[in-house]
Amino acid sequence: MKKLFSAFIVSLSLAGSAYATEWHVLGARAMGMGGAGVAVAEGPVGAYWNPATLARPESPSGVQIPVDAHIEITGQFLEGANDLNDISDACQATPGGGICTQPNIDAAIAKLNHADNGLRADAAAGAHLKIKRLAVFVNNMAYLAGIPKVDVNNATVANLTTLNNSKLALRGIQITEIGGGYGMELPFAPGLMAGANLKILVGKAGYYDFLLRTDSPEFNKFLDNARTSIQPGLDIGVLWDVNKTLPVVPFRPRVGLTSRNINNPKFNNPDQAKLAGEPDKFSLQGNTRMGLAVSPFNFWHLALDADLTRNLTPVDGVASQNVGLGTEVNVFNRTWLNIPLRAGLARNLALAGSKTSYTLGAGFNFLHATVDLAAMVSPARVQIKSQEKESKMPAAISVGVQIGASFGGGKIAAPDQAPEEKK
Repeated sequence: MKKLFSAFIVSLSLAGSAYATEWHVLGARAMGMGGAGVAVAEGPVGAYWNPATLARPESPSGVQIPVDAHIEITGQFLEGANDLNDISDACQATPGGGICTQPNIDAAIAKLNHADNGLRADAAAGAHLKIKRLAVFVNNMAYLAGIPKVDVNNATVANLTTLNNSKLALRGIQITEIGGGYGMELPFAPGLMAGANLKILVGKAGYYDFLLRTDSPEFNKFLDNARTSIQPGLDIGVLWDVNKTLPVVPFRPRVGLTSRNINNPKFNNPDQAKLAGEPDKFSLQGNTRMGLAVSPFNFWHLALDADLTRNLTPVDGVASQNVGLGTEVNVFNRTWLNIPLRAGLARNLALAGSKTSYTLGAGFNFLHATVDLAAMVSPARVQIKSQEKESKMPAAISVGVQIGASFGGGKIAAPDQAPEEKK
């Protein structure tokens, strides 16, 4: 379908949903390090990754504004949808001529009619403020999925342009979370930090589907169909700075664990979704992630994150359980001047056949100003069209940018040296 891919992206900000969402990689630093942030997050956005990091003495106060987006295609969904539309156009112009043949129709339907088919995207923007161990934040996150609903019975040359009801169903959710977080070091356990976020979640859920044999989806119907409801949210996290407990351990290891939305917030779906067989509620569900970080030198950090929960996605039959490994090397490594360079690997262990994605990122910190950029791309390629003109794209792409201003904090110090002593 000529307009399907671009229209799908445009509609992201209007989406609503019916199923639980996976962990979102918020912030360019974490994205550049393969999506690892639970044990290394710092600054205001640390409240998202692990509220316990707010208690880190080297974590600066200030403001951070992250913006990022992600898109991923599974199966041959988009190729089948585009092919079916091209064939439908040909059948309207010349029934039984050109690409309007039964073998071509059968091939397009077969591509559409697969269990893990789907296209999903998410995007987020936030504003985070941290003052010492307290953070306040506003995040707006949108999730969207495109799922084919295939009409096999009317997939013939005679019926394709008039009776075939193969559809693309779009479901997603837009969540605005407004909250505050606090972290503290436990007085009875040096090096062990705990934190929590309390949030108000405003969820805007909706649903819309349209026939694949047409080429004029009305995405403004997302706004007409959307239904808004409000729920509370709770995140908790812990972080163990091992050297504060066991100074002899090398490379300053840190171990973190965080759970988001542990109270399982649920949002009302609109009537249009229920009539189409969707659940009455959209459930965010809780998800838990663990992180490990080490610093062989003050300028070099390594981090590993892994989902402990198998997370649902808005695409039927597709789950996520992501693992990310990344590194950061700080050039200059001064409090007033630094250029962090990042790289990483990420993979979804819950999706059969998924390939490892590569990530790159860089930043520029001068005086109090900070800018970070990152990108993630999968080496796997998916074909999005085979009729008329063949074309391919990466199976998954992410981009992120973050700007901010930081005050205080400092570089990670050696176990026998306080952060402010390192220059």
